[in-house]
Amino acid sequence: MNKRVTTADKILEQALLIAKKEGIDKLSIRKLALACGIAIGSVYNYYPNKETLVTAVAEAFWNHIFADQEKLYHSQMGFTGFLEQYYNYLYAKLSPYDRSWVRDLEGKIPMDETMKLFQKILKEDIRINPSIWNMEFQPEDFCQYVFKNILALLQSGERNCRFFIYLLDNLLYEK
Repeated sequence: MNKRVTTADKILEQALLIAKKEGIDKLSIRKLALACGIAIGSVYNYYPNKETLVTAVAEAFWNHIFADQEKLYHSQMGFTGFLEQYYNYLYAKLSPYDRSWVRDLEGKIPMDETMKLFQKILKEDIRINPSIWNMEFQPEDFCQYVFKNILALLQSGERNCRFFIYLLDNLLYEK
């Protein structure tokens, strides 16, 4: 018989296990309660609805995925060099899991630290002429655009992002 799980951390841990095994879109409060050996109402004490539960699970999952992202960068690689390495890192980290982790999670992926890292690396890349930025083309918006495209490539199962990097190289760097 399963041991009853009753703390918020343990319930979230169990939810994460279910979502990793079956896909985040298959997670339900009923399934979680059963796996924890508790009443459905007990889960609602921590997560008032499925949306709240899915958000908490997605944030926990992505925080784990992003935990070492800053270690991928060294000062000589430049922005697009970093992005290619970053993509390969995410592809490897996500490959054991269902694609639902990058599908339909708009607003549930904690991007603040990632955006700060992207902007820092973009700013430090001395090969990028700062005059390319203007009112319509801001580094912050550009970084969000880049990240959303990385997620789209991951969602589609692309093994690499070479074409995307090629486009960014031609946009950012003078030849």
